[in-house]
Parts: sequence; C-alpha cells; structure tokens
Amino acid sequence: MKKLGYIFIGLLMVVVLAACGSKDAKETQAVKDGSIELTLWTDWTEDRPENTLYKDLISKFNQEHEDIHVKVEAIPHDQYETKLRTQAAGNQLPDMMRVWPGARTAPLAEGGAILPLNPIIDNWEGDILDSILQDYAIDGNYYAIPANVSITSLIFYHKDQLQDAGYDEFPQTYDELKELIKALNDKGTTPIALGNKAIWPLQSVYLSTIADRFTDSDFLESALNGDGTFEDPQFISALSVIDELTKVNAFNEDMNTLDEAQSRNEFIKGTAAMHFAGSWAIGPILESVENIENIGVAPFPTFPGGNGDPAKISGAAGGGIAVSSQLSEEEQEAAFTFLKYFYGEELYQGLIKANVVIPADIEMDDNIPEIFKEANSFVQGGLAPVYDATLTPELTDMINNGLQSITLGEKAPEGLAKDMQKENENK
Repeated sequence: MKKLGYIFIGLLMVVVLAACGSKDAKETQAVKDGSIELTLWTDWTEDRPENTLYKDLISKFNQEHEDIHVKVEAIPHDQYETKLRTQAAGNQLPDMMRVWPGARTAPLAEGGAILPLNPIIDNWEGDILDSILQDYAIDGNYYAIPANVSITSLIFYHKDQLQDAGYDEFPQTYDELKELIKALNDKGTTPIALGNKAIWPLQSVYLSTIADRFTDSDFLESALNGDGTFEDPQFISALSVIDELTKVNAFNEDMNTLDEAQSRNEFIKGTAAMHFAGSWAIGPILESVENIENIGVAPFPTFPGGNGDPAKISGAAGGGIAVSSQLSEEEQEAAFTFLKYFYGEELYQGLIKANVVIPADIEMDDNIPEIFKEANSFVQGGLAPVYDATLTPELTDMINNGLQSITLGEKAPEGLAKDMQKENENK
C-alpha cells in the first residue's frame, strides 16, 4: 500500500489564518437554467473502473436534479494535493473536494475550511460502521464519507495446496499457522510468497495487523505522544513474529529482491501456497488465476497473550468528499443532497463489481466471487491502524528498514524497538 502522505500537516496554521478572514457567505453561483452549480475537485484522471463509476453517477445526479449541477474538475493525483493545499492557504477552496482521512484532512477541519457533515451523518447509520466513519471524525465532527476501504492485511491461499498439506480450513491460530508452514516446507512447497524489495510490505501488510493483535489499537497514539513506549513488551512480541517467520522458512529466499507484484505473480503461478497482501491484490488475482474457486482468503490468525481485538484487520477509509465551509445555506443544502445521493447503494454495488472493498454492509449478488465477499466481510470487524498511515515519516522509514534488517539477521526485535523509541523521544 502506498504510504499515506503527511503533506497537509503544515497547512493547519495557514488555513486558520485564512479562515479568520471574511466569513460572509458567497453569492450563490448560477447557471443559465437557474440551478445551483457546485464545483467538485477530484483526482479521477486515470482510466479506472471506479473513476468511471464516480463520474457516471455524478452525471446521473445532474440529470435527475434540475436545481443542482455538480461540475467536476479532475486534477492529476501528483498535482492534486499541492493545488488543494495552495488554494486552502488562500481561502479559495472549491465548493467540494476529494480528501483523505487522518492527518490529510485534519488541518482543513481544524482550520474551519470544511464543513461538518453531522446534520446528515445519520443517513449512513446501520450501513457504515461508526469505527470506519471515525477515520474522518475530528473532535466529534464528521467531515467526509468514505467510498472505499483499503485493507492491508489479507491472506490469500491455494486451497488444494493446503489440502495436500492436510488442511481443509485455514488455521485459526498462530501456532496452527506455524504447523502449516512446517507441513508445506516438508512437502517442498514455499509457504508464503513475499516481495519486500520496496520494504513497506512487512510493515503495512504484516506488522500493522500483527502488532494490533498484541498491543490493541490505542498503542500507536499512546507511544507517539509519550504515554506509552515502543519498547512495550507486547510490541516487541509483534516484531518477534517477523523474526520467527523468517527463521522457520515461511518466506521465499529472494523475498528482499522481489517486489510486491512479482511475489503476487509467483503465488498466482502456484509456486507458493500463500500470499499476504491488501485489498489491492483482489482484482489482479481474480483476473489471473485459472480456477477462482481454488483461491481462499482469510484474516490473520489469533496470537496468544495479545491485548488487541482479534476481529480487527489493518486498513483505512479511502477517499471521501468534503464540503467548503464558505458555501451559503442554499449551497450547503445542495451539497448535502448530493452527498446523500452519491454515497448510496448504486455507488457501493458498482464498486463491488469493480473488486473494490467498501465500508458499507450491503447485500451482494450471487455472481460476486466468494473471495471478494469474504474479504469485504472482514471490514465489519473494525479497522486497526496502518503503521505507515500513523507514524511520522522518520519512524516509518525506521520500521520499514528495521523489519527488513530483522529478516536478514542484522537486527533484533528489541533493537528496533529501542531505536524507534529513541527517535520518537528526539523528534
């Protein structure tokens, strides 16, 4: 999973200053037919099924609402957030804009640049877990609704290879997983295809969920603010899992020279029984394997002695749409009408067909592959924080490199924990 950026953190002060300016509601924009026009900035420039779905749904909304017209302005992703930051600093944001959770939305919200969605949040009650909506919540206010969820810790496996090793079901516990790994090695089968050349998979895919099982979901925030420590024995136990998996030959020998896509292809070819990846791998696997029914998906097994919720899986809410606080009351109402329409059944059913994991708990058609249904159902157990979406860039680099060093025998789990604690204290 690509690292979530922190480029908005420095935005907070300039937004606050800009928001202190005129708060007078701007005059309602109008098109020639008298409808309210709302400009929406997005990064939907790539030719992807979900982007086509988003734009088609907006066109349909415009056709069905004569009094509201949503105008989309698409900006390439690499330029998008820079432009958004610049416009926010000048208090010149569009009427609506695509945003991402956590540190990337917080400055806009805390600076008063975007509008809380609390008046309409009940529209999604019972459909989207509050624990997922919380990714866009700041001080009790909700600022966007996620269209998708990026899960980072799924286990894909070949059912026939597990059956050959004596397993009709995927192991439920870590001890059982180690027994499976031994059985596969005894049969000459590579247990897990790992591509850690880019150094993020062991952190994002593996440790984010493993550590949460040991420490619970409050650990990262506690360690970062000084109430806790990265030298917590439970965190060290989580790091030790990576060390142990390496020592029991769970991975391919070239794990640190293959990239993530190459290791996935090795799994697809059947040279490894398992592949640990995120929801981004569902589509490529479904499109490439000859027998979809032979592919299973499972969450991480449980770990003995952990403090975390074993139902949680690491992940984060995807992009959402925020509303400018500078809109008039009439424009705000129009924007709310649009959001309630856009984030509905049609959007989420369309995303499902595009193999995109969604935050909503909705019924799926019988023709949806079972592997996708299973993966999507794991979201309902709640999301654990993804480490590279929560740590500082410095700590992210440290843990990424440190985990690779553990697999190479160059660093012990205790040493990495100590280094991270020292870095956090000196920030």
